[in-house]
Amino acid sequence: MASQQFYEWDIERSGLRSLSSPEIKRFWDRYVEFRAPVEIARGSLWSRWRHVSDDLVISLYITNRSVGVFVRGQRGEGYRTTLTRLSAYEPRLGKALDARLDGHPGCCYLSNHTMSVTDPVCWPSAFAWLAASEEKYHRVLGRIVKA
Repeated sequence: MASQQFYEWDIERSGLRSLSSPEIKRFWDRYVEFRAPVEIARGSLWSRWRHVSDDLVISLYITNRSVGVFVRGQRGEGYRTTLTRLSAYEPRLGKALDARLDGHPGCCYLSNHTMSVTDPVCWPSAFAWLAASEEKYHRVLGRIVKA
């Protein structure tokens, strides 16, 4: 493993324990409760969404080793379409979010926080980081993109 690059998206390569589906559900249930009354929608098993507008979504996600946020379009919209649409707001939007539009293939303006998500003791700090990031992204996207 030492000679290979670690991909947190492919946890099987690392030998670390993976989050189970019930753990992931419990994590998101607690986060949604933590964020009430902010409306957080289900994106997938690993993600939740906060809508900024009909065609702009903040995706919150967990992996076994991090939590993070990125910007996406509505369900079914491809990455390249979102990338092209958001490029009209560069470089102002990237600077305000402190993230790169194309910094991670498939995710616009990805930002993450490394931690052991497999340990529920770490969840309160994950919730705090996600909430702060989500609020910042929502505020900035609302001011720059929706304006």
